[in-house]
Amino acid sequence: MKLPARHFYSVFFIAFTLSLFPDFSSAPLRSAQAETPAQRNVKPNHKRPATVIQKIRHSNSAENTRVVIDLSETASYAVTRDASSQTLLVKLEKSVLGKSLKQRPDFAASGDLLKNIVVTQRGGNTVYISLRYKQLGAHKHMTLENPDRLVIDLFPPPPLKSPPAAFAIDTIVIDPGHGGKDPGARSRGGLKEKNLVLDISRRLKKLIETRLKKKVIMTRNRDVFISLKRRTEIANENNADLFISVHVNSAASRKLKGIEVYLLGRASDKRALAVAKRENAETHKSVVDFEKMILNDLEREFTRNASLELAHFTNDALKKNLIAKYPTNALGVKRAPFYVLNHTDMPAILAEISFISNRKEEKRLRSPKYRQQAAESLFKGIKSYIRSQQGS
Repeated sequence: MKLPARHFYSVFFIAFTLSLFPDFSSAPLRSAQAETPAQRNVKPNHKRPATVIQKIRHSNSAENTRVVIDLSETASYAVTRDASSQTLLVKLEKSVLGKSLKQRPDFAASGDLLKNIVVTQRGGNTVYISLRYKQLGAHKHMTLENPDRLVIDLFPPPPLKSPPAAFAIDTIVIDPGHGGKDPGARSRGGLKEKNLVLDISRRLKKLIETRLKKKVIMTRNRDVFISLKRRTEIANENNADLFISVHVNSAASRKLKGIEVYLLGRASDKRALAVAKRENAETHKSVVDFEKMILNDLEREFTRNASLELAHFTNDALKKNLIAKYPTNALGVKRAPFYVLNHTDMPAILAEISFISNRKEEKRLRSPKYRQQAAESLFKGIKSYIRSQQGS
């Protein structure tokens, strides 16, 4: 079929025009007014304004002191406690001081718990609020809305128990670690921790009974399994005045050697945490969770301080009487979350006598003479602590 001439020329003209402007057919529709480069790069501004610390106030009651920090809006914050400077430090991010706090950044506080409050602006968007306290037990903090504010409650420490009188240290519990189905650490030569510590503990019991005339209770006096919880219960049920748990150490590295004394607390280092994990192996409680739990037990203040004293007396005796004769590393006094030391109502320590994993110290542990000397050293530490409490 032939197109009429006028149609042919129309089609030809359209095709020719499109060939000259190849993007014309696919170009999107645009507004009549072209965008400038600056307009194309504009991004919406969603930057949050800094929180204004408007006011700080406090009030006292019979139970606690409450500090209220009034905010213009919610803020990211952290509260840390520095016992050495007796300061509770509040850090607020992306915050600035209000006019009244700029004019008066330091003011005294009333009541028995709080000394004063100091406010500091660091840089352009960080505020530090120092709550300097006279005495402090626990504290807690929370945020409230309508209006926004940060509330910090300070609580007084619990009353301290009176130190035991000299004549009160009459009953001592000795706890030979492990036993029965729980052998504890083992040496390559077949030595088992449970047998070694039972022997040392029996020797220690005899020394205390004959020389100090004190009552001694063993958590186990034979090769039998006693749970960690039950060991603590035995001490509390018998109103013991001291609790001594006897162990031998072990490590993956055969080079590690030495003697160390532990008390309950936050782990002094990674190895202390590893030692606690090994000694707590029978429990299902995570050692990290357990560590957090004991740190919140504010009623342990007296036993914690007395345990520290007992640990140092024992450590000194081990250095003077055991390490002096059998040279090794004095690893010192450390803290770790040992389950067996938790909830004791008396000063409590755990002594790690030598490394069963070290070839030289394994050989020493095989010797009855060495085990007797270890018992003598523990005895002298206990004796020195008792004398210190008698003031003589």
